[in-house]
Amino acid sequence: MNGPLIVRVALSVAAGLALGTGFFSLLRMNVRLYGGRRWPLAIVLHLARWAFLAAALVLAARAGAIALLAVTLGILTARTLLIRRARQGRP
Repeated sequence: MNGPLIVRVALSVAAGLALGTGFFSLLRMNVRLYGGRRWPLAIVLHLARWAFLAAALVLAARAGAIALLAVTLGILTARTLLIRRARQGRP
């Protein structure tokens, strides 16, 4: 790997971590909204979360396969960390 490629991969993973953290944190809020019977707001948030994720993944795909894979790695890493954190009882 050359220098710029490593930087692009690192930035893509960081973007995926941020995207995944936001996506799964909003999922927690979404569950609370559905549970609190505020389903109209929950549906809007649900659709917005998925639309934003899809748009971000399309942008990553346009940047190339390596960028898409790195962003996906960041998203899955954020998911794993947030699940581990939730199991420990931390918000």
